[in-house]
Amino acid sequence: MKRKSQTTLHLFKQNFKFSSAHFLIFDEKRAEKLHGHNYQVRVDIVVPPEYEMEKKGYFIDFNVFKKAIKARLDVWDEMVLLPAKHKDMKIKKKGPSLEVNFRDRFYVFPANEVHLLPITNTSVEQLAGLLAQDFFTQFKKMGVLEVQVRVEETRGQGASCVCSSSTTR
Repeated sequence: MKRKSQTTLHLFKQNFKFSSAHFLIFDEKRAEKLHGHNYQVRVDIVVPPEYEMEKKGYFIDFNVFKKAIKARLDVWDEMVLLPAKHKDMKIKKKGPSLEVNFRDRFYVFPANEVHLLPITNTSVEQLAGLLAQDFFTQFKKMGVLEVQVRVEETRGQGASCVCSSSTTR
C-alpha cells in the first residue's frame, strides 16, 4: 500500500515585510498610542499529495507565490492601518483627508496613506487572519489545500492563522 504524504511549502523571505502604523485597543478604556512596526511575514502552503509532482518533481514555481505575497504586503507598506469595524472608530472622509475620532483622540491623515481594514483591532492575530484568507482565496485556484500565515510585529512575537476549505466556509 502506497503511503500518502503531505507537502508544505515554506516561504519566509527577507522582503516579506511591511512597515505600518497602528494602535492596539485593549478594552473599553485603554489603547496603545499610535506607533509603528516593521512586520515580517511567513507563509506556509499545503499542496495536494502527489499533485503532478511525480511528473514535474515540484508543485509550482516558488516565484508565482513570492510575487503574489510581496504584492499583497506592499499594499500595507508605509500605511496607517485602522480597524474599520471597531465600535469606537468614527471615520469621515473630507476631501483628500480622513478624519478619525477614536474615543478622546482625533487624527487627520492623508486618505491615500490609510487602510481601513474589515477587522475590530489591528492585532497581529487579525492581520494574520486577513492575509491568510486573502492568500488562500488566491492560491486555492492553483490547487492549494491550506495556507498558514504568520505575522511578527517584532522578532519572535507574532501570531499565525490557518485557512483551508474547511475553515473558510
